[in-house]
Amino acid sequence: MAEEQQQTESGKGGKKKLILLLLLFLLLVGAAGGGAAYYFLVFKKQQPQQVEGNATANQTVKKPTIPPELSELAKPGIFVPIGDFVVNLADTDVQRFVKVSITIEVVNEEVQNQVNQYMPAIKDAIIDLISSKYYRDIRTPEGRERLKIELLKRLNALLPEGGVKAVYFTSFVVQTM
Repeated sequence: MAEEQQQTESGKGGKKKLILLLLLFLLLVGAAGGGAAYYFLVFKKQQPQQVEGNATANQTVKKPTIPPELSELAKPGIFVPIGDFVVNLADTDVQRFVKVSITIEVVNEEVQNQVNQYMPAIKDAIIDLISSKYYRDIRTPEGRERLKIELLKRLNALLPEGGVKAVYFTSFVVQTM
């Protein structure tokens, strides 16, 4: 009886070892297969395919060229300080004003000269736009970003050829009276 119990226990131990060895073997085969698939998909260079005669489908591809108007925008611009503004907000329930310093970035010296020439109109446009805003419109970073975009559009519309790349607030304070 004791002998039969030992045989069944050793048989169970043998089965466990066999199952573990099979699982280990399957895991190794799966890893090897996955590694081979990864190699062929990622590292293996594709062979040029024949297309009509000796031409290959894998011909050199020209890089797309950037249009001249976009290449101007990619270069660092010229920063032009516009000035400090103290403007009442459009709130009617309480008196609020904003003190803001604005600097703009232009694409080249020609636009910088235009900005200097149109400075009174630019300042007027900035004052008109900011004074039409409510505190709830500009109190969040998203609201200030929308204001920058509106200013950018308005300034580009004022200048004969546009050319303003960005509007920057170098200071921005809202005060309640």
